[in-house]
Amino acid sequence: MISRRAIVAGLAASAAASAALAWPLLRGPRPVAIPPPRFPDLAAPPLTPPALLFPAVFGLRRVLVDPGHGAPGNAGNRSSYCIDEQDFTLRAARALADRLRDTGHFDVRLARDGDARVDYRARVEDAARWGAEVFLSLHSDVRGATGERWSPEPGSDCPTSLAAPGFSVLWSDEGAPALCAQRHALARALARRMCETGFVAYGGVEYGDLYAVDPDSPGVFVDRHAPDQRIFVLRRTAMPSALIETHHALDPREARRWEEPSTHDAFAAAVAAALIEALGT
Repeated sequence: MISRRAIVAGLAASAAASAALAWPLLRGPRPVAIPPPRFPDLAAPPLTPPALLFPAVFGLRRVLVDPGHGAPGNAGNRSSYCIDEQDFTLRAARALADRLRDTGHFDVRLARDGDARVDYRARVEDAARWGAEVFLSLHSDVRGATGERWSPEPGSDCPTSLAAPGFSVLWSDEGAPALCAQRHALARALARRMCETGFVAYGGVEYGDLYAVDPDSPGVFVDRHAPDQRIFVLRRTAMPSALIETHHALDPREARRWEEPSTHDAFAAAVAAALIEALGT
């Protein structure tokens, strides 16, 4: 088991990297340049939310935010802080919904709330009945699991992996060409705005052949599971849909950053900017 001290040391690694940049003026070879720290390192510059510029005729748009998992018998992954994915996604969805509503331009509905366990077909059908214009499903990912464990709190035993941090945006190209084009445009806008905000895009190595990388949009992937295993909420919605893997849940650095209100502020602004782009044309 990895000790809590070792993980905490990893969380502070960016501070050590910053100190290494202050190379003293001594004889000898200059050390190899260390790139500046990036999110989720604690020493990274703050995330920079984009300015939101709504078109004059944008109006009030309906967005269905889906807290991933929370279906009967489906709690999702377990994070490096021993939090079930269904609980993380519900908190993240509530935070996103509140911030989108605060702009005055989005009417937001949650696909599930409280202790309700809602299957995915019911979520898709509810979005259509309500007249949602976009379906956004929030998740956390697990990648590069090594079997390592750590104890964030005395007596706890949680999985951990520092490999493969970052977000990804998933979409489906199954269905009518016009709808697929809208999904793709939405996924690209979401990833681009998240990158501009300072979030780091996941590269995709651990996905193997389950998802195909978008060569022109870092962090964007199209579903390539076997047809009967493809993601239901991506291929069965009547409106443009995307699934956002907000971070690598086994990475304590990312899991910790997603407990900070400032991370949710920046994420919501990035999503809002992408929605303006996708819906405002």
